[in-house]
Amino acid sequence: MPNYLNSMDATIYNFLDTLVRDYNEIFSAHDIQKFLNSFHLKASLQELSEFFDNDERVFPLERKLYITRSGAFSGQLFSFAPTRQEIMQKCFVPGDRCIPFADPEILSVSLRFFYKNKLLPKKVFECDRNSAYEFFTLYGDEYSSQYIASDPQNSNLHFAEKDFELPAHLKLTGTSLEPIFEDMDFQYGDRLLLRVLNWGEGVVEIVPQSRNRMNPFKIDSADIERERWYGLLETYLLESFERIGPCSSIEEQLADVFYEHRKDLCVPSCGSIHEFLNRTKKVGIELFGVESRLWFAGESVPAIGDWNGNSFGLGGNGTLPFFSMPIYVIDSFLKDLLHEKKNDISEAIQRMLPDRTLLSNSEREFLALQIRHRNAIIRKKYNWFADFTNAALRHRALDLYCKVDSLVSELDCNKKEIAQLPQQELVTLSQLFTHVSRILEVIESNNDCDEDESYTMSLSLEGMELNFDEIRVPLLSAMDKIRRDRFIVV
Repeated sequence: MPNYLNSMDATIYNFLDTLVRDYNEIFSAHDIQKFLNSFHLKASLQELSEFFDNDERVFPLERKLYITRSGAFSGQLFSFAPTRQEIMQKCFVPGDRCIPFADPEILSVSLRFFYKNKLLPKKVFECDRNSAYEFFTLYGDEYSSQYIASDPQNSNLHFAEKDFELPAHLKLTGTSLEPIFEDMDFQYGDRLLLRVLNWGEGVVEIVPQSRNRMNPFKIDSADIERERWYGLLETYLLESFERIGPCSSIEEQLADVFYEHRKDLCVPSCGSIHEFLNRTKKVGIELFGVESRLWFAGESVPAIGDWNGNSFGLGGNGTLPFFSMPIYVIDSFLKDLLHEKKNDISEAIQRMLPDRTLLSNSEREFLALQIRHRNAIIRKKYNWFADFTNAALRHRALDLYCKVDSLVSELDCNKKEIAQLPQQELVTLSQLFTHVSRILEVIESNNDCDEDESYTMSLSLEGMELNFDEIRVPLLSAMDKIRRDRFIVV
């Protein structure tokens, strides 16, 4: 039966969340269970394994072992060469340059860089719009503007009100290179070699690397090794596309490749991902629904392939699955009912578990009982007036959630037929579900979203609603054709 309700104890969850941020040794679910038991905390091996298997901050290893991203990337080498603009202003913009080595949950502007055990100060960097975008390429075009908008230097520009359209010129928070310039003749073409010292706290060490000053046109051994590095990265990325397909983000794709091949890629003569993308003819950043992914250059990123059994997450019955419902989504439905001042809990249950949901009567009754219990808890604490700001946004997000869920149920395909659906529209449908779920999670985690945050989410919903309208017709048209082809004239 699907696990709709997250029953893990909050104390255990907080411990695991801390573990995956700070623990650097290889471990097993059994090791963690024994440790929890020593504090009289109980969690089954299945619960722990599911947590680690589904957490992007953890890499599964052989023999049911795991290592955290902190353990995988702390101390590993990576590098980049500052741009000509950065050299002129004696600073650099972290942007996406620490991907995939730093914690993706820490904004790059908050990373702390050390040179000779001293913290490098922040410094304002001025640039044009296109240069700003280039610093955030690996986040994807769909997110780069939001990362730029989150920079403290741009706090007064109110990008959300301008649909995140960047001005022609802007400022970014950089990290000063002046202490390095004081120690050496650092020039354009020189590099910075880096390694993360503390993953959870975003602490990064910098070591400058100078090119051959005697003859800058002469290719030295480091240049030769770096060219070999670009070739290896290309090979490993192409292999990853075939093996695991497009990951949930560009960052995750790179994390998998760099961890798998860290002995070849995390070396003193390493290049940068940006330099690699400027050189390669086989790998590019391609559209994937409404997002971007690393993929075979010039090719559309498909929804299905050998990496997912050509099934796009198909269930055992061969149909597109009913998406699992986390606790914050259930809470959203219940609060929406309360805000509408309705008392019939069966109405909320019907919205959550419509008739077509593939559940037995006993499963449906059990889940209905759990939902009623949850409703009793929420009703005691619910404040209609305090919820007023979030309520309209929540209601709108739930409407889209239900539309997406309903469209999924109409795409009743087996594994062979699903390949006949338009792939980019299918990808977009999955992404819409993820994005609207994220909005519901943000609303539930904030009792009162501020005006800017609410406005940003409203804009996001507007875009998602338009995307849904664009993909619904072609998906249903393709489904109608599949149904017609099922009938054979005898």
